[in-house]
Amino acid sequence: MESLETMTNAVPERTSLGARMQLSFVVPDLQEALKFWTETLKVGPFVVIEDLGDRHFFYRGQESPVEILIGFSYVGETQIELIEQINSAASPYTDFLESGRQGLHHFGFWPDDCEKARLELEQRGFKEVLVIQASNGGNKVTYHSGPEHVGAMFEIAPMTPERAKHFAGLKALADNWDGTRPVRWFRTRAEYMASEDCKA
Repeated sequence: MESLETMTNAVPERTSLGARMQLSFVVPDLQEALKFWTETLKVGPFVVIEDLGDRHFFYRGQESPVEILIGFSYVGETQIELIEQINSAASPYTDFLESGRQGLHHFGFWPDDCEKARLELEQRGFKEVLVIQASNGGNKVTYHSGPEHVGAMFEIAPMTPERAKHFAGLKALADNWDGTRPVRWFRTRAEYMASEDCKA
């Protein structure tokens, strides 16, 4: 598996956003989306996390009890994320679906210096709209809306050792997938990380 250093520095960094990227899709039906990606596009396997645990969502400055299911896989070096919100709390996900859209919602990045990346996005016309944070104040994730021509939000998150292990496990699964068990469901991220699927 890739180390934290490899996950962050394998490619020369030419932007404060870092060298790795995620494409995140918001969908009304995760099961249907998983079927399309695994059966039609032959991408997988997907690891689905049902409970994010100690995460608090603040959308446009107001705390919101957002509940989501997330599925992860990889296509080469690019991570694929599928999100279904399972309640009606205010969020960029519900706004997106209620506008009549679905599909590509945001680009995710894991820069070495998150605060520098956030500041540079703000200087380039992006606006912070969502903060996801643990109760202890750590592991801050932010979403930023951008100029109309970008067409999607940007997500900034720190590449913590836990996240690096999580992502390395996902990539190893995708790189070595033989077509079996196209979707692996886990209640929590910790459950997945303790499983054989995170050690593949």
